[in-house]
Amino acid sequence: MLRRSLIIASCFLLVAFIGWLDYITGFENSLLIFYLAPIAVGAWFLGFWFGIAIAVSCVVATVLADLAGGLPRIVIWNCVTAFVAYLVFIFLLRSWHSLLSEMHLRVKERTADLQRELARRQQLEKEIAVVAEEERNRVGRELHDSLGQHLTGTGLLAATIANQLEKENSAIRTTARKVVKLIDQGIELTREIARGLYSSELDGDGLFSALESLSRSVVDNQVRCEFEHCGKPPQSKELATQVYWIAREAVTNAIKHGRPQHVQISLQTTDDYLRLKVEDDGCGLSEAAVKNGIGLKVMTQRAQLAGGTLRIEKAARGTVVHCEIPLPEG
Repeated sequence: MLRRSLIIASCFLLVAFIGWLDYITGFENSLLIFYLAPIAVGAWFLGFWFGIAIAVSCVVATVLADLAGGLPRIVIWNCVTAFVAYLVFIFLLRSWHSLLSEMHLRVKERTADLQRELARRQQLEKEIAVVAEEERNRVGRELHDSLGQHLTGTGLLAATIANQLEKENSAIRTTARKVVKLIDQGIELTREIARGLYSSELDGDGLFSALESLSRSVVDNQVRCEFEHCGKPPQSKELATQVYWIAREAVTNAIKHGRPQHVQISLQTTDDYLRLKVEDDGCGLSEAAVKNGIGLKVMTQRAQLAGGTLRIEKAARGTVVHCEIPLPEG
């Protein structure tokens, strides 16, 4: 309401000011074009009919200024012509205003449609991620519980046979021992694959214990992996899952491409955000690995699914992966 009152007052004051200028310049000089300013302001902001009211006041101001300036008589035709010109100007201005308003409305509607579509897509991506995580856990459990147990039983049977062949001093005992060794390697490989597919710690103590287990699972004698944290672990299982796999992929990439001696996993949480940092002292990632690496794209996608951002920086030695995720209230 205050804005409308200010516009009305400004329009009439502007008309009065232009009328005064019209008076002091004399009736020989027409200021018709200058009266378009208050008409434009009134018609644009307050509508067609207010623009007509300002146009009438402009014609009245012109007549009064000319009479006060010494004009012997008023020519009605000039007044009508000026008023018609003002009407055409108001009509064109309001048409332009309506067109812009319609375009603005269409843009808002289109933007709202795009936002809804993006929200549906993000929800679908989250649902796909949940299903993929459940399937990964199922496969990991199957490998551990079924194939792992089967290979363990086969290995025990093969070890028994090898022991019996040694007692009989058989010539194939060396081959039997090789079979036992291969089965043991198969069991360890199966456990490693199952451990990579399924992180049971996320179902128990939470993200901190899962990342601690991840740091201990780096069994390369030349690489030392440490984990440090502060704050409380996130309560959301989905968020914890995404952060865990981002950290796991970052550690895997560091060991595979960077050949480091030390990898540091740091996790900081507050009431407002979660920050994950994985840094190593290796030779760093190549430009091709940064641009075309599937693992880096997967990490970025997981960070986006969690509502956060991920960036990769080159340090003095090695690579640093930063992931920051805002946490919802409560």
